[in-house]
Amino acid sequence: MTKDIDSLDSLAAAIPLLKAALPVEASIALCDMRQFTAYWPGERINLNIKPGQLLQEGEPLLLALRSGRALRAEVPAEYYGFAFTGTATPVKDGNGRIIGGIAVQVRRHSELIEIADRIAESLTQAGEQVASIAAGSGGLSDASNDLLGLSRQAEENAYGADGVVRMIKEVADQTHLLGINAAIEAAHAGEAGAGFGIVASEIRKLSGQTVSSTNSIRGTLDAFKKLTAQMSGSIERIAETGQSQAASTEELSAMIREIREMSAKLNEFAKQL
Repeated sequence: MTKDIDSLDSLAAAIPLLKAALPVEASIALCDMRQFTAYWPGERINLNIKPGQLLQEGEPLLLALRSGRALRAEVPAEYYGFAFTGTATPVKDGNGRIIGGIAVQVRRHSELIEIADRIAESLTQAGEQVASIAAGSGGLSDASNDLLGLSRQAEENAYGADGVVRMIKEVADQTHLLGINAAIEAAHAGEAGAGFGIVASEIRKLSGQTVSSTNSIRGTLDAFKKLTAQMSGSIERIAETGQSQAASTEELSAMIREIREMSAKLNEFAKQL
């Protein structure tokens, strides 16, 4: 409580020096028992108080005058467009009689707090998105590995089918040779072997068709093996990319968590200013 003041005029004379000496921007209002007598606004904090303006019911200064106690209040931005911390202190003369009051308003660093809150909110949303991406990357990597396994199995099956085709061709070659031998024997038999010669001719024809078909199948299998090999290579690259992306998103998540912690500390620091 300010006391031993000769008069409000003497206090008013000292306030400009006091205001200039403050390490923070502030506005200062002085009043007697019923009205404001002087006001010194700050560059960024101005409540537009006019000398002669009557104290209103509920005014912190009027409450301080009536209670004889200093008051402090945190005024939100809804009232004046910016948040500030205000104090209201009774002023006593040398006889201990309250002759007026002094109010000091210091603008809070609400912008800094708001920025810190927005950063924290944005980081939370970014963290959720990164977590979703990381989960998707992990799923992509797993699916790629499964697909790679199936592709390699298909490639192995193609090589297995290639063995079956070789065996069919060998049977066809043997059948063709058998048809030639049968035709020779039919020729030796003369007219009696004419029917057998027709059968031998059909056998050779069938074996020739079989060889042609196996060659076609072999070409298809070769193309299939080449495609599955290319597909396996592509899937391997996709799997590697997914794993790399998952690792990168995990590092990014760690960075976001660290920045979020720094933002929380900034918020606490701003509230203490």
